[in-house]
Amino acid sequence: MAEAAKLLPNLEKEDLRILMAIELGMKRSEYVKISDIRFYARYPIEETLFRLKKVHKNDLIIRNSSEYEISYTLNSHGYDVLALHALVEKNIISQLGPLIGKGKESDVYSCRDDNENIYALKIYRMGRTSFKNIKKYRSFIGKRSHLSWLYINRLAAKREYRALNKIYLLKLNTPKPIAFNRHAVVMSYLRAKELVYCHSIKNPDKIFNKIIKQIKVIYKKANMIHGDLGEFNIILDAKENILIIDWLQWVPKEHPNAHSLLERDIENVCNYFRKKYNVISNPDEIVAEFYKN
Repeated sequence: MAEAAKLLPNLEKEDLRILMAIELGMKRSEYVKISDIRFYARYPIEETLFRLKKVHKNDLIIRNSSEYEISYTLNSHGYDVLALHALVEKNIISQLGPLIGKGKESDVYSCRDDNENIYALKIYRMGRTSFKNIKKYRSFIGKRSHLSWLYINRLAAKREYRALNKIYLLKLNTPKPIAFNRHAVVMSYLRAKELVYCHSIKNPDKIFNKIIKQIKVIYKKANMIHGDLGEFNIILDAKENILIIDWLQWVPKEHPNAHSLLERDIENVCNYFRKKYNVISNPDEIVAEFYKN
């Protein structure tokens, strides 16, 4: 994304249109033929070739010369450019900050808007380590025969944004969703770090109870289970404010595996606070409370 921020000011609208034409073609196949790019962009062949050469030189697309007709696909820089351009054009953000988090499936940057509001920009990178792991997300990907990394990351961003919108209405400790575009989600920013990286907590019992209360309210009022809760996706700041993050794997409480996923979430939190802070709790009793009216 940092590379995209550097390149964006030097790109013309015609360059972006070529990238969007390739993006459109990638709905059908991984690589898009020049004839199709020309069709989607509505450019003469000379203009199409000129723009393809330019964006290829800027390392925004990948060229495939193995077929009868040369074809192209977007790389991650090209997709970053399109998402960043859209967010800037909509006045959502105006400046990209440093990388503040990096995981197996996403990168998180700080960013700000024209009013100096600071946000977090989450960029999905699913398939970065292994495309085979994508199968575990089949529940929201569906049964499409053609699954590009572009499509999967777009779905992931959309899914998390919708989850945050639903939860934020309850006024709980989850990030405020600001906007999303393609594989990018803009949300509120808390200067904090994951529980796993906190050396100490002044009031561990208080924090533990706050977390349990939050996920119980989300379960009862939003009908949602996090599905991947633990010390890596609960963040805490110096004033002991928390945010429960990473809602990609949420499931509704009607899901066939809802009970086991809820049990796992609760056990993860209980085990962490017991081992590190000697907070005594009973996971079974806590889960039972979720089912009471």
